[in-house]
Amino acid sequence: MSKTRLVFRSGNEKGFTLLESVCVLFLVTSLFSLFPLAVKTFGTAGEAFRPEEDEEWNLFLMQLRKEIRVSSSCQAAQNTLKLNEAGRTVTYEPYQNSLRRRVDGEGHQIVLQNVRSIQFAATGNGVKVSAVYPNGAEKTAEMTFLSRHAFFGQTEGNAR
Repeated sequence: MSKTRLVFRSGNEKGFTLLESVCVLFLVTSLFSLFPLAVKTFGTAGEAFRPEEDEEWNLFLMQLRKEIRVSSSCQAAQNTLKLNEAGRTVTYEPYQNSLRRRVDGEGHQIVLQNVRSIQFAATGNGVKVSAVYPNGAEKTAEMTFLSRHAFFGQTEGNAR
């Protein structure tokens, strides 16, 4: 009768087997293949929290339309717009590289940032707003007034 002996090796072997090396190589390759996806995801998330010119412009136009609806009169100069509502004068004027809103000459609310120039022009029954950004992009919008506005025109005294 022959006896079969099982021989087990002790745990102090040094080095990797081929199978262990292939597994490690697979894991490292998998991790590195996910790296560009993670960078792109985090980069896109950062852009989502940055205010865009279009979003800021649209928000400004919504606020301006609302104030025009409740105003009783309007005066447009080259780069200043004055609206009278409920005994208050709301002024939109350039300030450094921004457009700010003031009420009765007080306050400092920035409504547009990074604007190279802003123009307000009287049209037949409304106002045209044009903004030029530092990159050269130009945004333009035209708003009409209801007939209840007492006067509208240039600030030099030409009331229509």
